[in-house]
Amino acid sequence: MTELLAFALIASAGMLVQSTVGFAGSLLAVPLFSLLMSPRDAVPGYAFLMLAVNGFLVCEGRRHIQWRSVRGLLLGGLPGVPLGALALKHLPTSLIGAAISVVTLLFGLLFLARVRIRFPAHPVTKPLIGLLSGMLGGSISESGPPVVIYGLSRQWAKDAFRSSLLAYFLCLCVASTSSYVALGMVTSHMLLLAACALLPALATARLGVLLKQRINERAFRLTVLATILVVSISGLLKHVVL
Repeated sequence: MTELLAFALIASAGMLVQSTVGFAGSLLAVPLFSLLMSPRDAVPGYAFLMLAVNGFLVCEGRRHIQWRSVRGLLLGGLPGVPLGALALKHLPTSLIGAAISVVTLLFGLLFLARVRIRFPAHPVTKPLIGLLSGMLGGSISESGPPVVIYGLSRQWAKDAFRSSLLAYFLCLCVASTSSYVALGMVTSHMLLLAACALLPALATARLGVLLKQRINERAFRLTVLATILVVSISGLLKHVVL
C-alpha cells in the first residue's frame, strides 16, 4: 500500500510539471522512483501511465502540433526505444539507478543554466537527436531533454513547442510500452502501480493545463529544476557513493 501511494504521489507531481511546461515531468518523477523502488518496475509502470496522460494532453493541445517539426525526431526516436528497453532489462539495477541520477543531474544543470546548443542544419541531425532521446526513453524514461534542447535551439513558439513535444512523447510512449510487452517485462504489479496512479495523474495533468496560463512559468520552472537537482544528487549518493 505504501509503495502504491508513493508511486501515485510521485507520478502525479511529474504529470503536473509535464502538463504545465510540456517537459521535465520524468526528470522529476523517475529519480524519485529510483530512490524507492526498482527502476525495472518504475520505468515501465510510469510509461503505461504516461501513455494515458499524454494522450489526454495531446488531445487538449492538438491544434498547435507541428508534425513537420517532430517527424525527423521520430525517425530516430522510435527505433531507439527498443534499444533502451533492452538496456533496462539486462543491465544491473545499480547501474540503471546511477545512470538515472547522472543524466538527470546533467540535463537539470543545462536547463537551469539556460544553455543553448547550436545544432548543424543537416538531414541527420534530427534522427540522431531522436535516437538518443529514444534510447534514454526506453531505458530510464527520460526521452525529453535532448529534444527539448533541440527545440529551444530552433526557437519554436511556446504553444507549438509544448504541444509538438507532447505529441512526440506520446509516440515514444506507444513504442516504449510495446517494447516492454514484447520483452516480457510487464508484470501485474507494474500494471497495478499504473492503474492506481491514473486518476490522480489525470487530475494533476488537468490542473497543469489550467495553471499554465495563470502562473509565473519562469519561477515555476526554476522551482522544478532546483527540486530535480536535489533529487538527482540524492540518487547519486544512494547508487554511487553509498
